[in-house]
Amino acid sequence: MSTTSTQTSREPAVEPDARTAYPQSRGGALGDERGLPFARLLRTELRKTVDTRAGRWLLVVIAALTVLAMGLAMWLARDGGASYPMLLTTAILPQAVLLPVLGILTAASEWSQRTALVTFTQEPRRMRVMAAKTLAALGLGLGVVALTFGLAALAHVTSAGLAGGEIDLDVPWHLYVGVVALQVIYVLMGVAFGALLLNVPLAIAAFFVLPVLISVATMSIGWLSERAGWIDPNVAAAPFTTLMQAPTGEQWQQLGVTSIWWVLLPLALGLWRVARREVK
Repeated sequence: MSTTSTQTSREPAVEPDARTAYPQSRGGALGDERGLPFARLLRTELRKTVDTRAGRWLLVVIAALTVLAMGLAMWLARDGGASYPMLLTTAILPQAVLLPVLGILTAASEWSQRTALVTFTQEPRRMRVMAAKTLAALGLGLGVVALTFGLAALAHVTSAGLAGGEIDLDVPWHLYVGVVALQVIYVLMGVAFGALLLNVPLAIAAFFVLPVLISVATMSIGWLSERAGWIDPNVAAAPFTTLMQAPTGEQWQQLGVTSIWWVLLPLALGLWRVARREVK
């Protein structure tokens, strides 16, 4: 009786590369694969925005500066009481500067922290992730604006009561619309710059420097100065934070055109870059 022995060789285990282990992470979901429910994605992105140290401190700074701005307005108008429109327009100034940074952090922080691989492995359809990030940033931004309306009303009532003035919470409709529209545009602009550059410090620098350079150019060059409302986002936004009169149809058109240059175009390029960039 003879036996035949076979010898098996053991090969060293090789750790799979992320691109071969998760091939769907470089484009979209494969055929029949399903990702996470969108509601769960949105909750996750909201949680990630406020759970990070940078996100928490940014919200704290926004709240502190908003309160300080309204406090300063109440102090300057202490004799007759600070009006509700004055408090509202004063409070939105620091928010217009800092809320876009929230959008930048939402869109770009995972690429800077190298956690994008985990996110796109759990949900390989990148555009759904970006949609959730955008809605999370918009939701937080609109929540801050809504809270500001309430705080400004409370500050006006307090200021008028201390000064013995009249309480008047009547505000022209165009001021409400203008404040909300501008904050939405600014947050989307932050998301667009974050998605385009995928680097938080670089996106923040570009967000603050490029509009300033455009403003300098429109003030220095004659033919650009005549068309500043169609190019410069600061010029286009100015009529929407004043009580003098409602924005005209042309001013709405200028806001829309500048939003194309500063929001839609960089956002489209940013989404294209997110869809094609290799995750490491």
